[in-house]
Amino acid sequence: MKSAPFSYGKPMGLFGQPPALLAQSTFDQALSLHQSGQVAQALPLYLQVIALQPKHFNALNLAGAISLQLGDAHQSVDLLTRALKIERNHAGAHNNRGSAYQRLGDVDMAMLNFNKAIALDPKSEKAYNNRGNLLIRLNRLDEALRDFDQAIALSPTYFSPHNNRGTVLADMTRYSEARASFERAIELDPNSVDAHWNLGMCCLRLGDFETGWRESEWRLQRPHQVGLQEAYPAPLWTGQESLAGKTILLCHEQGLGDTIQFCRYARLVAELGARVLLLVQPGLRSLLRDLPGVELFVQGDSLPAYDFYCPLLSLPLVFKTDLSHIPLPPDVIHPTADQVAQWAARLGEKRKPRVGIVWSGNADHVDDYKRSIPLKDFVSLLSDDIQWVSLHKDAREADQATLKAHPEIAHFGAEQQDFTDAAALCQLMDLVVSVDTSLAHLAATMGRPTWVVLARNPDWRWLLDRRDNPWYPSATLYRQDQLGDWTVPIQSIRADLSRSFQS
Repeated sequence: MKSAPFSYGKPMGLFGQPPALLAQSTFDQALSLHQSGQVAQALPLYLQVIALQPKHFNALNLAGAISLQLGDAHQSVDLLTRALKIERNHAGAHNNRGSAYQRLGDVDMAMLNFNKAIALDPKSEKAYNNRGNLLIRLNRLDEALRDFDQAIALSPTYFSPHNNRGTVLADMTRYSEARASFERAIELDPNSVDAHWNLGMCCLRLGDFETGWRESEWRLQRPHQVGLQEAYPAPLWTGQESLAGKTILLCHEQGLGDTIQFCRYARLVAELGARVLLLVQPGLRSLLRDLPGVELFVQGDSLPAYDFYCPLLSLPLVFKTDLSHIPLPPDVIHPTADQVAQWAARLGEKRKPRVGIVWSGNADHVDDYKRSIPLKDFVSLLSDDIQWVSLHKDAREADQATLKAHPEIAHFGAEQQDFTDAAALCQLMDLVVSVDTSLAHLAATMGRPTWVVLARNPDWRWLLDRRDNPWYPSATLYRQDQLGDWTVPIQSIRADLSRSFQS
């Protein structure tokens, strides 16, 4: 008898399971990991589910959400778009895709998705919260505040809109209300680093240094975000431990401007009898070479053993700094005489007053969109009575055309090797006009006349409602009166330039 041909039957998965069963068991495993917070482990399992069942909506939606959480906004948009082709009216997927588009900088698509999510689910507190964050970036503050208020009305104990509401109120310069919102956020989540940090910055801006320094210490819970190590081989110095005969590492954090501003505390630590090791960014080694009482190191150097460590921005708390007790900038931060001579030759014979200009800061800074000015707006300051010098080492691509159209701005770019070159240029200027960036800190620390152009809601160190600054005696401040509008400070600077330099 002829035997029947062998039949493979239905396609089978791993260990003989049908694909549908394997997909479901893998999805259940991924969901369990996801719900327990193990998102990095859950994502590859969701992707396995999608490979087995490309139209598995829940796997696509959740994998898209996790991809965004793990920093891959492109993959997030792709996965969520595939999910929405299956369930086009899913509010949560639209909300998640809006967040992914916002991360990619596509404001229009982000707004479209948030609006769609709210239209589909008017009770989605998360969509209101997310749209509010986008509206802040667009300087549509009244609308943002309404969204946060709506999110809170829908879910009074939802932490995020309380914290974000504080941010928008601070941008609106309604600081007492902002402080109350941050404090309410902390009541809802006492361990929130973001809320404590935001409260600290608000209090420092208001001049409440005691609360501000204490709250800002919460940043140490996320050391990598401020440029610190995850751990140090010695305990944190809190000011309670004697330093007599001990060695302490003072370590930089955050930006170059922070190091320049707070290195003034190193001398105070040395006066307590400590051997002080000061760790700074590589670009500052030459600039800070003459700081008294310290041994200077940069990242990558081999460090001696030490008994304690302390981040630079924790020192104001240790020394109980308030508005009446702010140490003066060190008077030893300067370029070499050779560098000054080289740059003087490069600038040529001085026939006019020299003004150095800085119109933008670090593009990666979280508040760059508030504090930097397009060069096309900044050039309204220019006049023939002054020699204008760009202090930028790198000008942004968006400013290149304007720079080329204004050859009266001397721009040396890559000719500057490090910060001591910038210091030499500052030394040769009669005045430096700068937005809030490290070059403003450098010029003011050197004691050069420095005019700082500030956003309506400035960084905490510039305080509020004053033209001077206790951290920098040589600084004069020019403030926006409307968030995002540089007209008033630019006009004030132009008038003061005319009084100071033009005949």
